[in-house]
Amino acid sequence: MHKLTCLFGGTFDPVHYGHLTPLAELQQRIDCHEVHVIPAAIPPHRLPPVASTDQRLAMLRIALEDYPGWKLDTCELERSGPSYSVLTLQSMRASRPDDSLCLVMGSDAFAGFPTWYHWQEIFELCHIVVIERPDEPAAVEHEWAQKRFVGDADTLRTASAGYVYAVSMPLLDISATDIRDRLAAGQDVQGMLPEGVLEYIQEHGIY
Repeated sequence: MHKLTCLFGGTFDPVHYGHLTPLAELQQRIDCHEVHVIPAAIPPHRLPPVASTDQRLAMLRIALEDYPGWKLDTCELERSGPSYSVLTLQSMRASRPDDSLCLVMGSDAFAGFPTWYHWQEIFELCHIVVIERPDEPAAVEHEWAQKRFVGDADTLRTASAGYVYAVSMPLLDISATDIRDRLAAGQDVQGMLPEGVLEYIQEHGIY
């Protein structure tokens, strides 16, 4: 049986509980051995971050103090060009040939997965774990995913890559865009992100 290593990427501009809470619950549900949080340098599917690289890293370090054992992985920040997941996974696979790598994403990202750079190759490098809202279309409804779908997390341990597994859980209605807009308008964001991250944002006037 393979060890499960979960990879969770994003711009984290800023990191918030909409990222952290579902990931922590997922780790418990599927008994993930390691969690790697991977900030993007140049995100291919969204606008460039507002906060600088150093600021995003600082906020992530503060947030991850509450999640011992999670790894802040800066591989995409150390690589030039767009932060394509396939390149990250190629590097990760080379260093962890025996692990079951699990790329974690939400339903919205999964719905657009066929638009990703070399998306079909990604299935050769990892499993995909989709965190679904109960009211959203299930991952298995996507025709291109049906043959890869498995209903039991333990199945992910039987191979190093190639499966899709979906976990339904209520997600927090929090987005980085909403947090930035609220901060710019002087509105309250208490409870949306770790207190230490908020203090850092306010101290440096980031948004």
